Amino acid sequence: MVRPFIGITVAHHAEELENFPRHNYVQSIRKAGGVPILIPPPADRQESEILLAKLDGLVLSGGGDISPLYLGESPRAGIRNCFPERDLGEILLARSAMEKNIPLLGICRGIQVMAVAAGGSIYQDIPSQCPAALEHSQTAPRDCPWHEVEILDSGLLRIVGLKKLQVNSFHHQAVSVLPSAFRTAALAPDGIIEGIEAPQLKFCLGVQWHPEGMPSAEHSQAIFAALIRVCGNSSAPTA
Repeated sequence: MVRPFIGITVAHHAEELENFPRHNYVQSIRKAGGVPILIPPPADRQESEILLAKLDGLVLSGGGDISPLYLGESPRAGIRNCFPERDLGEILLARSAMEKNIPLLGICRGIQVMAVAAGGSIYQDIPSQCPAALEHSQTAPRDCPWHEVEILDSGLLRIVGLKKLQVNSFHHQAVSVLPSAFRTAALAPDGIIEGIEAPQLKFCLGVQWHPEGMPSAEHSQAIFAALIRVCGNSSAPTA
């Protein structure tokens, strides 16, 4: 199989370099058989489509909060650093990827970008909007599991092969309203959405945890392997 080119989104800010290292994403894609390509936020739709034309698949990586500007909301207490340049670029990429049926994997912030790009909504701040929720921003190291997720009957279940996973967790935003073309694929014990997918597309999956941060877990690498398999085989089943 020809190794597919997989774009991984990045940004130009200190928070990216300090808190959301790209090395783990790069290694996960390489291990799964893909060629990783780091891409900055495109400036407009035309640039996003030019970028996607060169790629076989796309990973929307983790990062800071999505600006209320792109949620159509006023900022709520608890919202943290936002970088609208990145928000715009990744929303454009996500929309174009879904329109062109290019395999798409969203991780942490990436699942939220997917939801917003497809017409859904997110919680700006889980603690203030869902007081009964678990603590979703772990204090344990990145490669340690933090809480359990339930995998629903979905493409994700077929990928990981397990109905319960122990996952890491580094977020305080989350999908609140599912886009109409999507279904829920995973839930935390408190009901927070942890996985979404668009079954009518070739591969369109978002997970709220960081599989690249737990490379030793079989279910983590299975997600990247599924992405690469679809990118290298146009007849592969959907997520």
